[in-house]
Parts: sequence; C-alpha cells; structure tokens
Amino acid sequence: MTYNEIFKTGSLKDLIYFPLLFNVIGFLSIGFLYAVSSGLAVDFNTLQYLVFIIEWVVAFIVIGRLRRQGLPLKGFIMPRKEFKWIPAFLVFVSLNMLLIVYLLYPLIPIPSMGHLSLLQLLFFLALLPVTAGFVEELIWRGYFIEKLLAKGYSEWKTILFSSISFAFIHGLLVDKLIVTFLFGLIAGIYYLRERNLVVLMGTHTVVDIVGFALKIFA
Repeated sequence: MTYNEIFKTGSLKDLIYFPLLFNVIGFLSIGFLYAVSSGLAVDFNTLQYLVFIIEWVVAFIVIGRLRRQGLPLKGFIMPRKEFKWIPAFLVFVSLNMLLIVYLLYPLIPIPSMGHLSLLQLLFFLALLPVTAGFVEELIWRGYFIEKLLAKGYSEWKTILFSSISFAFIHGLLVDKLIVTFLFGLIAGIYYLRERNLVVLMGTHTVVDIVGFALKIFA
C-alpha cells in the first residue's frame, strides 16, 4: 500500500485535539498549583516537566496508530529520498537563527530559568530537547503532513494547517505563536521537498538545546 492509501482513513480532528490537550492540561495544572500553594508555585521549569509528559502521551497515541496501519516506527522515520547536504544545511541554519533572534529580541520578556541542579540541567539540555525533536517532528511534520496530503489537500494548505496546529502546542503568547508558526512553515517545506524526518529531528533537538542554553547561561 502507498502512504496515501494508508493515511486516507481517519479524521483530521487531531490537528485541533492535540494542541487542545497541551493547553488544557497546562491551564488545569497551573490552576491546581495555584490552588494548593500559598505562593507563586508555577514557573517555566514546572511547565516544561508537564510538556515532557504530554508529548510522550501524544507520541504513543500516534505510534500506536502507525503500527495499526502497518507502518513500523523505524520505517516511517527513515528518509525516503536521497540525502542532500545543501537543503539540510539551510534548514538547520534557518531554524536555529529564527530561535536565536526570537530569544534575543522577544516582544514579551522571557522568564529566567534560575539556578538549576545537575539533574535539571541534564533534563533541559538533553532529555527535553531530544523528546521535542523526536515527538514534534514525528507528529507535526511526518504524521500530519502525510495525512493531510492523503486527504487531498494541496501542499501549501498542508504546510499551513500543520504549522498552525504546531504553533498552538506552544502556548498562546502572540510572539511565540508567530515564531513557532514560522518554524513549522520552514520545517514543513523541507519535509515536503526532502521527506527526511531524521534531519528535522536532529535540527529541532539542536534548536532546543541552543534555546535552553541561552535561557540558562545567557
């Protein structure tokens, strides 16, 4: 069976449901922490632990669907076109520059991450970036783009819809929505042209490592 035949079944509601899951759980958790604490118990670090858990929950949902459709995870991730250095280099540089510019010149001040223990440093500079790189590219580039294409959407609509959904898993701040939407556009264009999730996963991981390093050490 072709990818189109495999992905034709099922609805596209997850484009909305997955971002809702991220935000609803986040808001409920914030409300709970405020309710049970005597002071300000919610910070950026706490929210990232929640994001880590939610991302793996969503990842297991998608991986399970791929298996039921006869697509082993390894086969889905592996590049389906010959690797090209120039497009890979361009997407790597453009996505990293996009994040660096955003962190240096944010519209809304980005909170400091404060002093971190060794275990926290390992979480923010290794575990969380690898998780985001793997999970978000698997779902918002690989899974959603293939499903949208199989449903008959044009390439530009496919990139647009997957990028909007991707942006809304990162919260509701306007400047962050814009940056992550642009991130989704660039990554989506690369995926459609090169069909290489490995490059996007690696690039996304590095982007997050750079981003957290700037927040921690800058």
